[in-house]
Amino acid sequence: MKKKITIIVCSILIIFLIALCPVLIMNDGPVTELTFTETVTVEAGVPNPSELSKEFVVEEEGEYRWVTSWKGDPGMLTGVSIKSAEGDVLCACTAEGCYAEYDAMELKAGTYEVTLVFLTNNEALENFMADNDIQEAGDELYTYKENGTWTTEYMVGLDEAAHFSIGVKVVFVIGLAIGLLVAAIMLAVTKKGEETKSQFDERQELVRGRGFKYGFFTMMIADAVLLFMDVLEVSLFSNLEVAMTLSIIIGVVVFASYCIWNDGYFALNENRKSLLIVFGLVGVLNVVIAIGNLAAGLMLENGALTFRSCNLFCALLFLVIFVVLLMKQMKDRKDE
Repeated sequence: MKKKITIIVCSILIIFLIALCPVLIMNDGPVTELTFTETVTVEAGVPNPSELSKEFVVEEEGEYRWVTSWKGDPGMLTGVSIKSAEGDVLCACTAEGCYAEYDAMELKAGTYEVTLVFLTNNEALENFMADNDIQEAGDELYTYKENGTWTTEYMVGLDEAAHFSIGVKVVFVIGLAIGLLVAAIMLAVTKKGEETKSQFDERQELVRGRGFKYGFFTMMIADAVLLFMDVLEVSLFSNLEVAMTLSIIIGVVVFASYCIWNDGYFALNENRKSLLIVFGLVGVLNVVIAIGNLAAGLMLENGALTFRSCNLFCALLFLVIFVVLLMKQMKDRKDE
């Protein structure tokens, strides 16, 4: 009965988390944004106006990520570029419509220029791409609008670099839902009988207490090292979120390894074989996700590990636990 209640509760939480994803998408947006609507009239392939500029004021110096968004009519391309006060192109793109988040960059306080160029032929497209150092080639077969009126709402925003993008937030929520599902499965299939609470004897409780202590102090030392490096402005191998996640994983590895080696990891009412199968499945899943992120080039950004690398660390966590379990089994057989 307790297993059924646990699965029901976890299922309700999973449904709630998945339902939260559209809310994240709707509520997510830049910290500062400039929204405006423009109407362009095209006659015989000539746009009027052909281009225009807007000012975007950055109030405070810091690390930011530019965001652009618009949705135009088929056949009407817009080239959007953002330039510094010195005239340097910071980011640019062309599309009928898009939502784009650019790499984080350091910005000074001041006025930046947002330029919109309305492209109605391939020559104008190629000129815009050359002026803004866009490498992709233009499509010579693209059909441009020859006549008509084009009204489009544009948004140019600025988001703090520390903020996660919509995609990362959705992936995080879905990952959390999967984690709850895995936890529910583990509670259901790895416990003997109907009791879902892990049962340990007094000796195991002492071992687990020491394991928690060693894991906690390991994590505390790792966080102190990260803090020390941040104070000294030493470049980390990743952003702070990834480094903190890695410190947690290291603490878990120390706890699990100590408890496994001293026979305090598995509960008395736990089915070891089922638990190892679940561990293996979770480890393989993280490996697959990590390979996908690596192939898509999402693990590194400006030479630093991104949050997408955490799946690799989780896979390594389960690999280390598996190796320690294997070594412990070999030791026990040798002792016998």
